[in-house]
Amino acid sequence: CDRLNRKLVKYKERRLEGFHGGKKMAEDLADALNSVEVDGDFGAGVDDGFVDPDAPTVTKVKSYDLSKSISVQEAVFALDYVDHDFYVFRNDDDGEINVVYKRNAGGVGLIQPSQ
Repeated sequence: CDRLNRKLVKYKERRLEGFHGGKKMAEDLADALNSVEVDGDFGAGVDDGFVDPDAPTVTKVKSYDLSKSISVQEAVFALDYVDHDFYVFRNDDDGEINVVYKRNAGGVGLIQPSQ
């Protein structure tokens, strides 16, 4: 009974005070944002010379001939014979570039461009 009572009190306090900083947090955040002056061209043409040392770099580039189109079933079949979890192909039905991939939950997924 005490445990349930403590949980109810904690729940009520969070509802009244707000979970992350109370009721006044939104007002403080709005005041801080309104006090900052921003140019119309924020970030345009700015080159401060900063280079992110942790930025990912492209280590390998592969090119494939996608001029020949194949069906989705053929792409799923080819997916079993590549070393990747995905297979990029040109769909025989609409001529668009599609991707079939192995899903973590099992099965195969298809990514296609929106129409």
